[in-house]
Amino acid sequence: MTVVIVDDELRATPGAAAALERLERAGHEVVDRRDAPAGSLDVPAAPPGGDRRRRAWHLTASPEGCVDREAGVTTILVGPRRPAGRGPTRRCDLEARDLGAAVLEILAREAMPEAPPTGDRRPR
Repeated sequence: MTVVIVDDELRATPGAAAALERLERAGHEVVDRRDAPAGSLDVPAAPPGGDRRRRAWHLTASPEGCVDREAGVTTILVGPRRPAGRGPTRRCDLEARDLGAAVLEILAREAMPEAPPTGDRRPR
């Protein structure tokens, strides 16, 4: 089962309930960040040749939400693109313009297996 951790401020955005319900209908467990204690969602690495899809996601509206990410959790920064600055930035794995786009990103990435590396001749 895939766990999707959602920061509180995203639940108050327009369309949030419908977007999160879409994840639940697809079989994902949606968890509030405040209900997910640190270290409780560590995801072990996939074994060689095993399923490499992500098993946990963290949706946040704040770049600071990507700082203390846990192993195996993919972070998505939700909201307008941040302007490029000169100083170091906190990097999330992905960005989405709104919660609906973040949900579609999760569903699409989990529905489509990773492409084999260039030059791989395995049958598809």
